[in-house]
Amino acid sequence: EVLVYHSCTATFLITIMQKLRDTLRKSEDLLRLVRWVRTRSLKRKRHNCFQTYLASTPVRKLQLGSGSNHLPGWLNTDSHMVRTNNAYLNITEAFPFPDRTFNYIFCEHTIEHIHFNQSLAMLSECHRVLVPGGKIRLATPNLEVYLKLYQGGEEAILKESTAEMFNSWILKGFYEAKNYRPINNEPSALFVINDLFRNYEHKFIYDFKTLAQILSHAGFSHVCEGSVGISSDENLNGLETHNDRINGFLTVVVEARR
Repeated sequence: EVLVYHSCTATFLITIMQKLRDTLRKSEDLLRLVRWVRTRSLKRKRHNCFQTYLASTPVRKLQLGSGSNHLPGWLNTDSHMVRTNNAYLNITEAFPFPDRTFNYIFCEHTIEHIHFNQSLAMLSECHRVLVPGGKIRLATPNLEVYLKLYQGGEEAILKESTAEMFNSWILKGFYEAKNYRPINNEPSALFVINDLFRNYEHKFIYDFKTLAQILSHAGFSHVCEGSVGISSDENLNGLETHNDRINGFLTVVVEARR
């Protein structure tokens, strides 16, 4: 009787587990279907938005990874639809635009959120959709400067930057920053750097030399380093939101021409 009881119990549990697995599989299939329908809807909306934008402006400007930085006169795009007036665009996929469509492309604190090989493909797409002579402007965390925070130095802004990033991001636990808080809660460049690499879904952190290299690889020329919020081209001037003194110091800006 005991053996029969255990055998029946085991059979019952196996049946339950199979039903649960089937239910989960159906739930996953349903979730994939919902995502597919939503993406198709967003892409259809993007097409309409794109056509309206093309008809409304002679100087065409594309912003990648716009987030909440909605720039007037630009086609603002993002894969995370935090604002309804952004058009859906996944920068790790081929851009749904014809060759030589845009005069300008702007991308702020976005390229570090995709893998290095994906950034190569993204920049190739940027080169493809820009008109000859069109310009691209990138802004992203500057690895060279972050490493200076760890190495130390006499520049006051190094200590100010460490304290600011530590107090504003790590101590406040922004995103997953709570995982990078030291025992004594004292500002530490080591923890700031670990937070930069491991938090915010960052995939690759750049310096100017590497950005210049991959831009050239994608076919761009006239690659030059700039400053946050400042450009000799009025269409690229004053665009960054990471524009305070500390964020400006920690950000590398690059412009290039097709």
